[in-house]
Amino acid sequence: MHRPASVGSFVCVLRSSTMSSILENVSDSVKGQYPLWIWGPIAVAGFFILKWLTRPESFKGVPEPPCSSQLWGHFKDAHLVPAGVHWSKLFDEYGPSVKLRAPLYTGKILLTADPGTIHHILTTNCYNYTKSTFTRPFVKRTVGEGLVYVEGEQHKTQRKQLVPVFSQEAVNAMGPMMREVIEHCVNKFSQLMDEGDGVIDVHDIISKTTLDVFGRVALNMDFGCLEGGSQELRDNWRNFGNEVIKPDGFKMAARLRAFPWIAHLPLPSIQAQGDIKGAVEPLATEVIESAKRNANTSSIKGKDLLSTLLRSGEMTGHYLRDNISTLIFAGFDSTSATTTWCLYALARDQRIQNKLREELLSFNGEPTEKDWASMTAFPYFDAVIKEAIRIYAVSDPERVALEDDVVPLKFPITQPDGTVLKEVHVRKGDTIVIAFIGSNTLNRVWGDGKAFRPERWLDEKTLPSKDVLTQGWANLLTFSAGPRMCIGLRLAHLELKILLYSLLRNYVFSLPRDDFVADGYLFASLIPVVRGEESQGGRMPLKITPYLG
Repeated sequence: MHRPASVGSFVCVLRSSTMSSILENVSDSVKGQYPLWIWGPIAVAGFFILKWLTRPESFKGVPEPPCSSQLWGHFKDAHLVPAGVHWSKLFDEYGPSVKLRAPLYTGKILLTADPGTIHHILTTNCYNYTKSTFTRPFVKRTVGEGLVYVEGEQHKTQRKQLVPVFSQEAVNAMGPMMREVIEHCVNKFSQLMDEGDGVIDVHDIISKTTLDVFGRVALNMDFGCLEGGSQELRDNWRNFGNEVIKPDGFKMAARLRAFPWIAHLPLPSIQAQGDIKGAVEPLATEVIESAKRNANTSSIKGKDLLSTLLRSGEMTGHYLRDNISTLIFAGFDSTSATTTWCLYALARDQRIQNKLREELLSFNGEPTEKDWASMTAFPYFDAVIKEAIRIYAVSDPERVALEDDVVPLKFPITQPDGTVLKEVHVRKGDTIVIAFIGSNTLNRVWGDGKAFRPERWLDEKTLPSKDVLTQGWANLLTFSAGPRMCIGLRLAHLELKILLYSLLRNYVFSLPRDDFVADGYLFASLIPVVRGEESQGGRMPLKITPYLG
């Protein structure tokens, strides 16, 4: 950005002084004449102006779209609309790499859906990019120092310890217990239909089911959520998510980005994160202690996740507790969200739902874990699941560079003077936001990126070239990619398949009214919110009727 010579001279003067001396001079000149409430804001304003004027240029050559607020940057525009909408608009207009203005004049951020850049950050040079000073403390305050929190060598060690409990063999052994809980879920829907008008919040029921499933198969514990158990845990998680997605919810995140020390203040939003940890940490501790009481560690025979970890003895202390806390949330939240959004997509298009149900009902007998792993008997079901996972992705992770780097661009940027930019220079401390939804639905790659069209997966010739896709599962980013790809991928897939299979063979899902629309807003997962009823928070009421054949 061009600055007049006079401003440039002023910047040089500012750079010759330290921040502390400038604020001290401002304070000395005014505190004798004006009270704190006047000169205090002046000093804070001076801090932000100085930061803005002296900041070096980041991500040179990357286009920077205009934004509606200089104070709140591009993030206000993105927060006020459903997840992915604003970023996708920018990608369509400026290309899959854009430079954003961060809130509160805290610099520039690279937002990317470029597959070359994403592969470099998530896979090739993964450990040079850590979670930001905003997102990482949030993880620690809610679930502790588990796999999602740790970086570098700690991450490699913890992942190595956890990999065996999520092997295909281990996940297959969880199948029978998983079916028991899901059968209870099917019966619960029947009970609720008998008691009401058939319009049921499927998000609520599915999230209770997935938490019950995780308790049984991973911890050998019955949470009893479908019958009202673990209410505090679920309420704290849901309430905090509902606060985050409110119109002003992004402001606390912006303040934490600008002033990380705010995280130590007794503010309601910070305390809410502690409430989550306060509910899940004792639960995780009790699960561990109960398992130890019931058997000597050396004689634990269970195939569940916790038994496997205790038997190996490699993960101990607070790392074991924090990983159990992490997996409790990771094990139910994202799977319940994906299942909910898939049912919503099927409710919107009865043709797709009927075609899918016909395929599911044509299968003779009960599918085995081998059938679910291969999906050869369910090509259309496989396509529906991939399409739901593609469109309804979770998270837009932030990464901060630990060292200077150069990231490649699969889609080069043409400069105003005609030169072509094929790579972007990243400096130590720069922040990159990876747009998962934006990448999965990039019109430049998918053509009709936002359209729910499972048929695209039935013929590889109709799919985009893998050269312009990411390297995650099914060439999608929903489960991330590289060394930090979702470790519970197999478990999530198996649960999602059995859940949808069981529900769709028994019930028909439809919209509760003709003008019903649900929008997704990002928290830890994609929270469904009914348009026009935003004050009621995350929910997905759908009309459910028995399938009569």
